[in-house]
Amino acid sequence: MRAIFISYRREDAEGQAGRLFDDLAKQFGENAVFMDVAGIAAGRDFRRVIEEHVASCGVLLAMIGKNWLDAKDESGRRRLDDPADFVRLETASALKRDIPVIPVLVQGARMPRKDQLPEDLAELAFRNGVELTHARWDSDVQVLIKALSPHVESGTRNPPPPGPGPSSRWPKVVAGLVGAIVIATGGYTWYQSSSQRVEEQQLAEEKKKQAELIERQRLAEERKKAVQSYPMTCRGGGALSVTSVGSTGVQIRFQAARGAVSSGLAPGQCAWADRALRPGEPTTICDDRTRAAQYAGLLARSDKYVIVYVYNDNHGCMRVTRVGP
Repeated sequence: MRAIFISYRREDAEGQAGRLFDDLAKQFGENAVFMDVAGIAAGRDFRRVIEEHVASCGVLLAMIGKNWLDAKDESGRRRLDDPADFVRLETASALKRDIPVIPVLVQGARMPRKDQLPEDLAELAFRNGVELTHARWDSDVQVLIKALSPHVESGTRNPPPPGPGPSSRWPKVVAGLVGAIVIATGGYTWYQSSSQRVEEQQLAEEKKKQAELIERQRLAEERKKAVQSYPMTCRGGGALSVTSVGSTGVQIRFQAARGAVSSGLAPGQCAWADRALRPGEPTTICDDRTRAAQYAGLLARSDKYVIVYVYNDNHGCMRVTRVGP
């Protein structure tokens, strides 16, 4: 069972949620922390899938940043007012099941009031929260870990499946006796090939685990970098070009301005808020998030300016974490 469920809004507190996931996974193990409801099969009711995931957890952490309460969708409607909003469904499901819900305040956010919340989230306003600050992150996380320990160490909410009964053990006993007789009567060749297959399977498993470890380390590094992203301002038009990548992503190639944003930008140029780009820093912005095309389309016009928070991923891209001032 994944004992800790981290509920967060990607455009609000994705970086802090990823950083907290890494810290909690080190303390409790990765199998005890769950962060994303992913891989919902076609045709399945996503509301039921979310309820199943939440029902299996011992505690839910509601990550609340500055935009959590008032985040809006493409039509301008507040997301929390949408009954199908994932964050609302996750939190409401935990409250309905009387699963402990701990508000985790980041970015200086404040606890929402009851009158600011939908009816099925109203109880959240009375849950004691924990604040995580950038300056005191490690000590704040330790406070949270102490609060989580009873929920994680108290065992699973679902009992383990019962062991096999006597009737199911007899076939295994008979099979074991037959196997022993075969080996004892000269099944050396079979035994040798079987051992070789076991060794090959073990080697394959080790390689798989090593690859998974390398991927987790890479993702952890990217999450840390995402928290340390910085604002870059770009002016559309000129030589700036936008290329679609996959179904939702974009790559934006630009010219580096000679100075900081305050020195002015020509069409197609980008610069940091306090300085020009240094030699060797990428002049390509990469964004694989679902809303990338919305702001990238504005950059076809030379009178449009866009601010993106990015970090150098050391693979030729300025990777976007969020858009806006």
